[in-house]
Amino acid sequence: MDESLLRNLTESFAPTGNEKIIFPIIESALKGYVDEIKIHERSNSLMAFKKGNGNFALMLEAHVDEVFMVVSSVEKNGFLKVTSRSIDPKILPGSQVIVHGKKKIKGVIGIKPYHLVKEGEENLTYDFNRLFVDTGLSENELKDLVSVGDYVSFAPSFDKIGNYLVNKSFDNRLGVYVLIETARVLKNIKHDVNVYFLFSSQEEYTGLGAITATFSVFPNASVVLDVTFGTQYKVTPFDGFELGKGPTIFYGISVNRELTNKIASVADKYGIPYQKEVGVLSSTDADKVGLVRSGIPTSLLSIPIRYMHTPVEMFDPFDVDKTVQLLKLFIGEFEPTEDRNGEY
Repeated sequence: MDESLLRNLTESFAPTGNEKIIFPIIESALKGYVDEIKIHERSNSLMAFKKGNGNFALMLEAHVDEVFMVVSSVEKNGFLKVTSRSIDPKILPGSQVIVHGKKKIKGVIGIKPYHLVKEGEENLTYDFNRLFVDTGLSENELKDLVSVGDYVSFAPSFDKIGNYLVNKSFDNRLGVYVLIETARVLKNIKHDVNVYFLFSSQEEYTGLGAITATFSVFPNASVVLDVTFGTQYKVTPFDGFELGKGPTIFYGISVNRELTNKIASVADKYGIPYQKEVGVLSSTDADKVGLVRSGIPTSLLSIPIRYMHTPVEMFDPFDVDKTVQLLKLFIGEFEPTEDRNGEY
């Protein structure tokens, strides 16, 4: 695994609606491995293309955006109040954050010291009304640098713990990383299918990039890359999937069964470990890509991570490497059922 690339991808901040911040890193990593890179302006997504020898188009998609908070008020005492629709406030006390105002400002999310907690308050749930960001700056300094609506992100904390890597925004920079690495391994491999790489916007809220950019490409088929829940303390195999056992292949009504079976058969043929994830809808961009135009046969591959939507998301590099290997082999054997070159 290229830990340097993954560190760059995850230490960058690209919230929903402002994904362009990370595009230079992705473009630099793809340079020399694809034939064309362009921005899909209407959806604020990045697209790349690698020509094959045939007339079919396969799109690989991963969303770029990460979860975030926004400043809801600047308090008289110089503290900031924040809110979010995608982060559980219970995990926030003690977190280090970055406030993206006129400049980047470090902060911590604090709570009342336990010694001062009054009787009857011990078991109160922390919500955004009870949390605050302390930047160490005065009220006047903050008002000059920070405005209501400014983004607030988890501070990066890239590290290795045992066999696993930990940081913010592995959801879904792991999918982004897989697309980049797949482009790299295809560099010296002959393949018939034309491959489109879509780094899409706004998955965490609207799926804007997945819908509109896919409409522009209109591929024969698509494989979506995302993350799923890993087993951990209090999360059993009934709700999650083991780290180090390979990616998951999703089976549900929002994905194409024939395409999904083909991916699984390639994994079986070459001995690539995988896990089956079963559901109705996947709650990923795969649910949306399949609905575009006259319908796009779509499958979903996911990498199990622990502690999703927290500053300490955790995964096993083995699962990522096997996902790249599976995609490479699948692309080599891809046979669509209808002619369509794909287009921007």
